[in-house]
Amino acid sequence: MPYPKSPVRGSSLRGPVLHVRDAMQQAVGARAQSEHLDLDARQLETIDLLTNNAAEHLAPAHRSPGKNRVYLWGPPGRGKTWLLGAFFDALPTKRKLRVHFHDFFRDLHATAHKATTLALAQIDEPDSLGETRGRADRVEARTSAIEQSIESMLGDVQVLCFDEFHCNDPGDAMLLARTVKYIMDRGILLVTTSNYPPEELLSDEYYHHLVLPTITTIREHMTVHELDAHLDYRTIERHEGQRSGFSSGSLLHSPDAGQLQRLGLAEPDRGDTVRLTPTSHEIRALRIDGRQIWFGFADLCESLTSTLDYLKLVRDHDHWIISGVPGSGLMTPFGLRRLANVIDVLYDHQVRLDLFVEDGFVDSFGHLPELEAARLRSRVNALRSGLEPSGGKTTSLEGVHA
Repeated sequence: MPYPKSPVRGSSLRGPVLHVRDAMQQAVGARAQSEHLDLDARQLETIDLLTNNAAEHLAPAHRSPGKNRVYLWGPPGRGKTWLLGAFFDALPTKRKLRVHFHDFFRDLHATAHKATTLALAQIDEPDSLGETRGRADRVEARTSAIEQSIESMLGDVQVLCFDEFHCNDPGDAMLLARTVKYIMDRGILLVTTSNYPPEELLSDEYYHHLVLPTITTIREHMTVHELDAHLDYRTIERHEGQRSGFSSGSLLHSPDAGQLQRLGLAEPDRGDTVRLTPTSHEIRALRIDGRQIWFGFADLCESLTSTLDYLKLVRDHDHWIISGVPGSGLMTPFGLRRLANVIDVLYDHQVRLDLFVEDGFVDSFGHLPELEAARLRSRVNALRSGLEPSGGKTTSLEGVHA
C-alpha cells in the first residue's frame, strides 16, 4: 500500500538511507491497512520522525544518534504503543530490542542485586558489615557490577525501544540514570513511549531532585515529541471480531447468573479456592480453570500484592476475572492503585480481563493523580461494556495496543 502523505512529509535523506526510510514506512502502512486503521495526521508525523531517525542511525556511516533518539509521550489511548510496535517490526536490523519498562527494571533490579552482592563479597572482609560503607573500592565495585548488569541485558543492540517509560519510585532513580547514561555512551538509538513529559518523571517534590540529571539528559540528547490528537481511540466502538487480548474482556456491573452464562462463566464454588504464592506473599484465588484465573478484589488488591506478583501470574494465566470491585464509597486508595497496576500489567501483556464492578466504580478514579486516572479510564474503556456485539465500525487507530 502506498504510504499515506503526512503534513510534514519531506526529508533531506538521500540514496540508500532514503530507501531504508521508505521501506520502513511502507511496512508500517501495510500493517495499518491490514488492521483497517486510518492513521491521523499526528500519527503520520510520528512515523516520519521515527523512520527518518532510524534510517539515519542504521546507515553504514552513521554518527552518534544525538537528537535521533525520541521520547514519545502523550495521554493514554493515542496510539503510542501501536506506533512503536509497527516501527520496531519494520526496523531492518536484528540488533534491536523492545521491552516494557516494568519488565526491564524488574530484571535489572534482580541482576544488579546479584552482581553487586558477588562483587562486594570479593573485596569485603568477613564480619566487616557496615565498617566499609562508602569506601572507594566498594563504590567502584558496585558501579561496575551495575554497568555489567545493564550490558548483559542490552548486549550489542543498535536500537532500543522502551514501552511505558516512567519513574515513580525513588529507588529506581539511580538505576534509571545509570541505564540512560549507558545507552547514551554506547551510541544506542533509544525510542521510548510515556504518558508523562520528562519533567513529570518522579513528580513527588521530596524526591524529584533524584531524577533531574536524567531529565536533563533526555532534553539534551533526545527529541521530545508529544502525540495527542485529542481523541482517546479506545473509546471508539469496534466489531466483535476486531477484539482480542485485553479488549476481548468485559466491564460489567454486578453481573447476574444469566450474564455470566453468556460469558461462559459461573460463580466459583467455595471448594474452588486456591492458595498461590507467586513471590513472597500468599494470595487467594477463587478459582483456577486451566489458564483462566478468578480473583476477588479484596484478595488481589486489598492484600500485600505487588506488580511482581502480577507479572509472575500472567505467565500462566491469560484470562483473568476480578469480581467484587467496589464503588467509590468503599474503595480505598491502596486498593485502587493496586487494581490500576493489575490492569496495566494485563493490558501490556494483552491478557483478557473480565471486570465485575459495583455502582460508582468510575467515581473512585478521583483517588488517583490526574494522569494515572486518565490512563486507567482509557484502559477500562477498551473493555466491552455489554455482552452484545456493538456493530460499531473502526475507522481510526483502535486502542487495543495504544
